[in-house]
Amino acid sequence: MAKYLLHQHKIRWVKIGEEIPDTPLLVTAGGDGTINYAVNNINLDKTKLLVLPLGRGNAFARIFNLHIGLLSDNDILTGVELEAPLMEANNLLAIFGAGIGKGGEVVHYANPYSQFGFPSYLLSAIKAIQTNPSHNFRINNILYDDLLTAEISLWGKSGFGLPYTNNPAFGPYLTMIKGNPLMAAFKFLLGQFPDWEGATTIKGDAFTLETEKEINAHIDGESFLTRYLEVKLSTKKVKIIKPQINSFTNF
Repeated sequence: MAKYLLHQHKIRWVKIGEEIPDTPLLVTAGGDGTINYAVNNINLDKTKLLVLPLGRGNAFARIFNLHIGLLSDNDILTGVELEAPLMEANNLLAIFGAGIGKGGEVVHYANPYSQFGFPSYLLSAIKAIQTNPSHNFRINNILYDDLLTAEISLWGKSGFGLPYTNNPAFGPYLTMIKGNPLMAAFKFLLGQFPDWEGATTIKGDAFTLETEKEINAHIDGESFLTRYLEVKLSTKKVKIIKPQINSFTNF
Protein backbone atom coordinates (compact mmCIF):
# COMPACT_ATOMS: atom_id res chain seq x y z
CA MET A 1 0.00 0.00 0.00
CA ALA A 2 2.74 2.46 0.96
CA LYS A 3 4.67 1.75 -2.24
CA TYR A 4 1.52 2.40 -4.27
CA LEU A 5 0.81 5.70 -2.52
CA LEU A 6 4.38 6.86 -3.11
CA HIS A 7 4.87 5.28 -6.53
CA GLN A 8 6.26 8.53 -7.98
CA HIS A 9 9.06 8.72 -5.45
CA LYS A 10 12.36 6.96 -4.92
CA ILE A 11 12.10 5.56 -1.41
CA ARG A 12 14.57 3.78 0.83
CA TRP A 13 12.52 1.55 3.12
CA VAL A 14 13.62 0.89 6.71
CA LYS A 15 11.97 -1.76 8.86
CA ILE A 16 11.10 -1.31 12.52
CA GLY A 17 14.16 -2.23 14.54
CA GLU A 18 16.64 -1.03 11.94
CA GLU A 19 18.68 2.14 12.21
CA ILE A 20 17.03 5.16 10.61
CA PRO A 21 19.49 7.11 8.43
CA ASP A 22 19.77 10.90 8.63
CA THR A 23 17.13 12.38 6.35
CA PRO A 24 15.20 15.66 6.14
CA LEU A 25 11.90 13.81 5.54
CA LEU A 26 10.88 10.44 6.94
CA VAL A 27 7.74 8.60 5.86
CA THR A 28 6.08 6.47 8.53
CA ALA A 29 3.86 3.83 6.90
CA GLY A 30 1.97 2.21 9.76
CA GLY A 31 0.21 3.09 12.96
CA ASP A 32 1.00 4.81 16.23
CA GLY A 33 3.68 2.26 17.14
CA THR A 34 5.51 3.03 13.89
CA ILE A 35 5.43 6.77 14.57
CA ASN A 36 6.57 6.08 18.14
CA TYR A 37 9.61 4.18 16.84
CA ALA A 38 10.40 7.04 14.48
CA VAL A 39 10.30 9.86 17.05
CA ASN A 40 12.49 7.84 19.41
CA ASN A 41 15.12 7.22 16.74
CA ILE A 42 15.47 10.44 14.75
CA ASN A 43 16.92 13.89 15.30
CA LEU A 44 13.71 15.82 15.93
CA ASP A 45 15.45 19.10 15.07
CA LYS A 46 16.46 17.93 11.60
CA THR A 47 13.88 15.36 10.46
CA LYS A 48 10.22 15.98 9.61
CA LEU A 49 7.60 13.23 9.41
CA LEU A 50 5.14 12.40 6.67
CA VAL A 51 2.57 10.00 8.13
CA LEU A 52 0.74 7.35 6.10
CA PRO A 53 -1.88 6.04 8.58
CA LEU A 54 -1.82 2.34 7.72
CA GLY A 55 -2.04 0.90 11.24
CA ARG A 56 -4.84 -0.49 13.40
CA GLY A 57 -5.94 2.50 15.44
CA ASN A 58 -4.15 5.46 13.83
CA ALA A 59 -4.87 7.69 16.81
CA PHE A 60 -2.19 10.22 15.83
CA ALA A 61 -3.64 10.52 12.32
CA ARG A 62 -7.15 11.00 13.69
CA ILE A 63 -6.03 13.79 15.99
CA PHE A 64 -4.30 15.70 13.19
CA ASN A 65 -6.84 14.72 10.51
CA LEU A 66 -4.20 13.10 8.31
CA HIS A 67 -5.45 11.36 5.17
CA ILE A 68 -4.42 8.51 2.91
CA GLY A 69 -4.01 9.42 -0.74
CA LEU A 70 -1.66 9.35 -3.71
CA LEU A 71 1.18 11.77 -3.07
CA SER A 72 2.91 13.80 -5.74
CA ASP A 73 5.98 16.01 -5.27
CA ASN A 74 3.74 19.06 -5.24
CA ASP A 75 1.48 17.57 -2.54
CA ILE A 76 4.46 17.21 -0.24
CA LEU A 77 6.18 20.49 -1.11
CA THR A 78 2.99 22.51 -0.56
CA GLY A 79 2.02 20.64 2.58
CA VAL A 80 1.34 22.40 5.86
CA GLU A 81 4.03 22.00 8.51
CA LEU A 82 2.66 21.24 11.98
CA GLU A 83 4.49 20.94 15.27
CA ALA A 84 3.12 18.23 17.56
CA PRO A 85 3.77 18.00 21.31
CA LEU A 86 5.09 14.76 22.81
CA MET A 87 4.98 12.99 26.14
CA GLU A 88 7.64 10.98 27.92
CA ALA A 89 6.58 7.59 29.24
CA ASN A 90 9.14 5.56 31.20
CA ASN A 91 11.91 7.61 29.53
CA LEU A 92 10.55 6.98 26.03
CA LEU A 93 8.88 9.59 23.85
CA ALA A 94 5.19 8.96 23.28
CA ILE A 95 3.09 10.51 20.54
CA PHE A 96 -0.31 9.75 21.96
CA GLY A 97 -0.74 7.90 25.22
CA ALA A 98 0.10 5.21 27.73
CA GLY A 99 -1.81 3.14 30.22
CA ILE A 100 -1.68 0.34 32.74
CA GLY A 101 -4.32 -2.25 33.61
CA LYS A 102 -7.23 -3.41 31.45
CA GLY A 103 -6.26 -1.06 28.61
CA GLY A 104 -2.79 -2.63 28.46
CA GLU A 105 -4.43 -6.06 28.53
CA VAL A 106 -6.57 -5.22 25.53
CA VAL A 107 -3.48 -4.09 23.60
CA HIS A 108 -1.64 -7.27 24.64
CA TYR A 109 -4.44 -9.52 23.37
CA ALA A 110 -4.76 -7.51 20.14
CA ASN A 111 -1.16 -7.95 19.01
CA PRO A 112 -1.50 -11.54 17.70
CA TYR A 113 -4.45 -10.41 15.54
CA SER A 114 -2.79 -7.31 14.11
CA GLN A 115 -3.40 -8.51 10.54
CA PHE A 116 -7.11 -7.84 11.09
CA GLY A 117 -6.51 -4.11 11.60
CA PHE A 118 -8.85 -2.19 13.91
CA PRO A 119 -11.15 -5.23 14.50
CA SER A 120 -8.23 -6.81 16.37
CA TYR A 121 -9.05 -4.43 19.24
CA LEU A 122 -12.65 -5.61 19.23
CA LEU A 123 -11.53 -9.23 19.38
CA SER A 124 -9.12 -8.51 22.21
CA ALA A 125 -11.74 -6.51 24.12
CA ILE A 126 -14.07 -9.51 24.03
CA LYS A 127 -11.35 -11.64 25.55
CA ALA A 128 -10.33 -9.02 28.11
CA ILE A 129 -13.82 -8.42 29.52
CA GLN A 130 -14.21 -12.10 30.39
CA THR A 131 -12.12 -11.49 33.49
CA ASN A 132 -12.56 -8.87 36.19
CA PRO A 133 -9.08 -8.08 37.51
CA SER A 134 -9.10 -4.88 39.53
CA HIS A 135 -5.93 -3.46 41.01
CA ASN A 136 -4.91 -1.01 43.67
CA PHE A 137 -3.06 1.87 42.02
CA ARG A 138 -0.88 4.44 43.69
CA ILE A 139 -1.14 7.50 41.47
CA ASN A 140 1.06 10.46 42.37
CA ASN A 141 1.40 8.82 45.81
CA ILE A 142 -2.37 8.67 46.37
CA LEU A 143 -3.92 5.20 46.74
CA TYR A 144 -6.87 4.32 44.50
CA ASP A 145 -8.61 1.00 45.16
CA ASP A 146 -10.12 -1.45 42.69
CA LEU A 147 -9.34 0.27 39.39
CA LEU A 148 -9.72 -1.62 36.14
CA THR A 149 -7.31 0.62 34.29
CA ALA A 150 -5.62 4.00 34.23
CA GLU A 151 -5.08 5.61 30.84
CA ILE A 152 -3.01 8.71 30.16
CA SER A 153 -3.67 10.57 26.92
CA LEU A 154 -1.81 13.54 25.52
CA TRP A 155 -5.06 14.73 23.97
CA GLY A 156 -8.60 15.40 25.15
CA LYS A 157 -9.79 12.75 22.74
CA SER A 158 -8.41 9.26 22.51
CA GLY A 159 -8.08 9.33 18.72
CA PHE A 160 -10.63 6.58 18.15
CA GLY A 161 -13.48 9.09 18.36
CA LEU A 162 -13.94 8.25 22.04
CA PRO A 163 -13.57 11.42 24.11
CA TYR A 164 -11.97 11.38 27.52
CA THR A 165 -12.85 15.08 27.83
CA ASN A 166 -14.49 17.74 25.76
CA ASN A 167 -11.38 19.89 25.98
CA PRO A 168 -9.61 20.31 22.61
CA ALA A 169 -6.32 21.35 24.28
CA PHE A 170 -3.54 18.84 24.83
CA GLY A 171 -2.91 17.45 28.31
CA PRO A 172 -1.75 15.06 29.58
CA TYR A 173 -5.10 13.73 30.82
CA LEU A 174 -5.45 10.79 33.20
CA THR A 175 -8.63 8.69 33.09
CA MET A 176 -9.23 6.19 35.91
CA ILE A 177 -11.86 3.52 35.35
CA LYS A 178 -13.51 1.11 37.76
CA GLY A 179 -16.57 -1.12 37.75
CA ASN A 180 -17.75 -4.06 35.64
CA PRO A 181 -15.47 -4.72 32.62
CA LEU A 182 -18.42 -5.49 30.32
CA MET A 183 -20.16 -2.23 31.21
CA ALA A 184 -16.88 -0.32 30.90
CA ALA A 185 -16.27 -1.76 27.42
CA PHE A 186 -19.85 -0.92 26.37
CA LYS A 187 -19.54 2.66 27.57
CA PHE A 188 -16.10 2.98 25.99
CA LEU A 189 -17.33 1.84 22.58
CA LEU A 190 -20.20 4.34 22.83
CA GLY A 191 -17.68 7.08 23.53
CA GLN A 192 -19.33 8.10 26.78
CA PHE A 193 -16.20 8.62 28.89
CA PRO A 194 -16.02 10.30 31.29
CA ASP A 195 -19.74 10.95 31.62
CA TRP A 196 -20.64 7.90 33.66
CA GLU A 197 -20.15 6.69 37.18
CA GLY A 198 -16.89 4.79 37.47
CA ALA A 199 -14.73 6.99 35.22
CA THR A 200 -12.78 10.01 36.41
CA THR A 201 -10.57 12.25 34.28
CA ILE A 202 -8.06 14.79 35.57
CA LYS A 203 -5.46 16.98 33.84
CA GLY A 204 -1.88 17.37 35.00
CA ASP A 205 1.68 17.86 33.83
CA ALA A 206 2.97 14.50 35.13
CA PHE A 207 1.65 11.23 36.56
CA THR A 208 3.34 8.29 38.29
CA LEU A 209 1.41 5.03 38.49
CA GLU A 210 2.46 2.12 40.69
CA THR A 211 0.94 -1.31 41.33
CA GLU A 212 1.80 -4.11 43.75
CA LYS A 213 2.65 -6.58 40.99
CA GLU A 214 3.52 -6.51 37.30
CA ILE A 215 0.48 -6.06 35.08
CA ASN A 216 -0.15 -5.25 31.42
CA ALA A 217 0.71 -1.76 30.24
CA HIS A 218 1.20 -0.03 26.91
CA ILE A 219 2.89 2.99 25.35
CA ASP A 220 1.38 4.13 22.05
CA GLY A 221 -0.22 0.71 21.61
CA GLU A 222 2.93 -1.33 22.29
CA SER A 223 2.38 -3.69 25.25
CA PHE A 224 4.68 -4.75 28.08
CA LEU A 225 4.55 -5.77 31.76
CA THR A 226 5.43 -3.35 34.53
CA ARG A 227 4.71 -2.23 38.08
CA TYR A 228 5.62 1.39 37.39
CA LEU A 229 4.63 3.90 34.75
CA GLU A 230 5.84 7.51 34.75
CA VAL A 231 4.33 9.87 32.20
CA LYS A 232 4.89 13.59 31.72
CA LEU A 233 4.71 16.27 29.07
CA SER A 234 7.97 16.44 27.12
CA THR A 235 9.86 19.58 26.15
CA LYS A 236 10.48 17.96 22.76
CA LYS A 237 8.20 18.26 19.74
CA VAL A 238 7.98 16.60 16.34
CA LYS A 239 7.40 18.38 13.04
CA ILE A 240 4.97 16.72 10.63
CA ILE A 241 4.04 17.52 7.05
CA LYS A 242 0.33 17.45 6.24
CA PRO A 243 0.00 17.21 2.42
CA GLN A 244 -2.78 19.11 0.71
CA ILE A 245 -4.34 16.18 -1.14
CA ASN A 246 -7.71 14.89 -2.27
CA SER A 247 -7.76 11.80 -0.13
CA PHE A 248 -9.71 8.61 -0.78
CA THR A 249 -9.70 7.71 2.91
CA ASN A 250 -10.30 10.27 5.64
CA PHE A 251 -9.33 9.42 9.21
